[in-house]
Amino acid sequence: MAFKLQTTTYGLAVGRMPLSGVMMKARFQVGGTPAPQLQSVVSTQGVKFDLTTRFGEALVPGSVNFLLGGKRYFDRLGSLFTDLEVATGAATAAGTVNYSTGEATVTNWVPGQPAGITLTSLLTSTGDNTVSGATFRVPVAPVRPGQLQILATRVLGGLINVTAALDGKITGTGVRGKVEYETGVVGIEFGAMVAAAGNESQAWYDASKVVAGQIWKPAFVFAETIRFNAVAYSYLPIDATLLGIDPVRLPQDGRVPIYRKGGPVVFGHKKTTAPAAVGNGDVVNLGRQRLARVKVIGANGVTINTGYTHDLELGTVTFTDVSGYSQPVRIEDRIEDMALVTDVQINGQIALAQPLTHDYPAGSIVSSAIMAGDRKARVSLVFDQLAWNGTTWSDAVVGDGAVGQFNDIDFPIVVKNRGALTERWILKFITSGTVQVIGEHVGVLGTFPIVSAIAPINPGTGTPYMTIDPRSFGEGWIPSNVIRINTIGTPFPVWGIRTVQPGAVTVLDDKATLLGRGDINRP
Repeated sequence: MAFKLQTTTYGLAVGRMPLSGVMMKARFQVGGTPAPQLQSVVSTQGVKFDLTTRFGEALVPGSVNFLLGGKRYFDRLGSLFTDLEVATGAATAAGTVNYSTGEATVTNWVPGQPAGITLTSLLTSTGDNTVSGATFRVPVAPVRPGQLQILATRVLGGLINVTAALDGKITGTGVRGKVEYETGVVGIEFGAMVAAAGNESQAWYDASKVVAGQIWKPAFVFAETIRFNAVAYSYLPIDATLLGIDPVRLPQDGRVPIYRKGGPVVFGHKKTTAPAAVGNGDVVNLGRQRLARVKVIGANGVTINTGYTHDLELGTVTFTDVSGYSQPVRIEDRIEDMALVTDVQINGQIALAQPLTHDYPAGSIVSSAIMAGDRKARVSLVFDQLAWNGTTWSDAVVGDGAVGQFNDIDFPIVVKNRGALTERWILKFITSGTVQVIGEHVGVLGTFPIVSAIAPINPGTGTPYMTIDPRSFGEGWIPSNVIRINTIGTPFPVWGIRTVQPGAVTVLDDKATLLGRGDINRP
């Protein structure tokens, strides 16, 4: 049914709050009908009051307090609250307040109460204490990534609450900016991107800042309400004695980045088959090709190195002799890719110079890699000496040289990658025809006649540390003469230092693995 008002009569009415919810009721008379008609109108905006009807100053945040319908209302950071719990400080949200216009919007009230308000406290200011941006420095740096929170109260009402991302960017509704975590310097702007068209006459408009038809429109906040919460790192001095190295060249926090632009990384994923009994002739397909490594593990947890062959390209293992196996066995295989890093982000994202050649599931590991370069065993130093005091390992002649001559030009000392070691050696003549081979670190290896090849065995590889041709020894050697030799092995020296941060135990067992990778394998 539709009603059409024929005439309109205005009269004085006593306003009262709605009987329930946010509903307001109006009574009116329809022509020709003796009984009044009732229609309900739902308010979606709450009830608004102008707290500064007689003056135009801006409100001071935290100063608003008034009574309405038997309830007390107060402001916090641009919002209105009621039903304060004095013991805990908790309160019920009840609306908003616009500090610039003095307008209060109440969305929570007691139904059926008078609409008038009783102002208890209110403070206004004529000073300009509003800003549209700020730059400041956190007092303690470096700041922990992702642990900077910024709060501010808008002049138009409402609270800005934003947390910086791991990469330092500050984004949120009505705010943008950036923090430099190392220095703690923060730059932030308040406002929003709006359509540039139609704003050309505004004082803040700058045609050079229009991007894709959008421009940043500044919004104002109260300068004194800008606050921040941050977590910063604080480091204790590093004890060189405990660390084992001089920390003077380490970063202040002792942490060294393991992923760098231009550096290599290794992607890897390890998969293990379910325990199964195997027999001679069995071929197990591991379901992946171009494997990096394969390892067979017995039921006792010991790695098995014999009795099978593997085809890394096809991803298969063929068992040839399972006698002595602790059954059932598990087969562990690993896929790998080495790639060059082109970019590293603080949020953990790594960009690579080439695509990966395998599909890596969740749980894959990205490892840093130290490039050793080409490694080749060699002899770096040879000289003779009249005598040796038994303690001094010098790379130059100490005292006089020996009368005898060692010919390493025509008969060079032979070293191979598998057996050679980075070591300083002394061949000490016991008699004119025998020498004792001594290593600075490996000790005395034995006494050898110079009339045959001298080839002390490296027990780790079963091959000689070096081989000395008997023709290299000339005449004139006497007891106590020595020949000094330095050899360089192929192993790449790496220092592994483990640092345990102070705190409660989180895991019962932890470990790290150092793995050597080689592109070419030669004797």
